[in-house]
Amino acid sequence: MENYPITISTDKEVHHFEVGEYPHHDETKCRYKVFEDGKLVASFEPDAQNVLHLCKNAEGLDEELLYLLADQIEARLQHPGDKHLKDFNNNAS
Repeated sequence: MENYPITISTDKEVHHFEVGEYPHHDETKCRYKVFEDGKLVASFEPDAQNVLHLCKNAEGLDEELLYLLADQIEARLQHPGDKHLKDFNNNAS
């Protein structure tokens, strides 16, 4: 999977991140790595419900910024339940 950009604006500044997904990870590495200006700043790991949990805050990002990042990444996750609902709705027509 290719990396994708996420831009987050706070009242203080605008951050341009790049998120990489590493689906073939092991238990010692996080699945989502977040970079800013080519530097690893944070990483997240999803739980069974695809809710992200912080693995590493390498650059000491503000907690509010981390929550916004996690929300943006979660919004891009494909939830299996959604797929089944789409399939059901298509078959119901």
